[in-house]
Amino acid sequence: MDKDIILDKLKKAKQELIFNHEELEKCTKDLKSATVNLNIRETEKELNMEEFNSGLEQMMFAISHKVRKSVANILGLSKLLCEDVNLGNEESREILLLIIQSAESLNASTEELSKFICLKRRPVV
Repeated sequence: MDKDIILDKLKKAKQELIFNHEELEKCTKDLKSATVNLNIRETEKELNMEEFNSGLEQMMFAISHKVRKSVANILGLSKLLCEDVNLGNEESREILLLIIQSAESLNASTEELSKFICLKRRPVV
């Protein structure tokens, strides 16, 4: 009879071992699936950040050149006005109009930069 009890205990232990092994396989499968999903989300985040940074770099490059051009125009025209005392009223008016145009261009460029930054200031998922 002891033999039957031992065999019965061994059968139950074997069944429990098989059940635990199946549960472990399910958990392993779920863990692998979760890892794949996490890796996909991390890759998407990285791609979003790369896209964002690339767009930001392009915009900053364009804006910096626009701003530098406008500033150079304003400085050059202002120096011309200061240095040339022989300019007539019409020439002075033309130079002042060019200074105003450059200042307006500079203003538009900075507004464009502000709008771009506001649009790109979104949460990264």
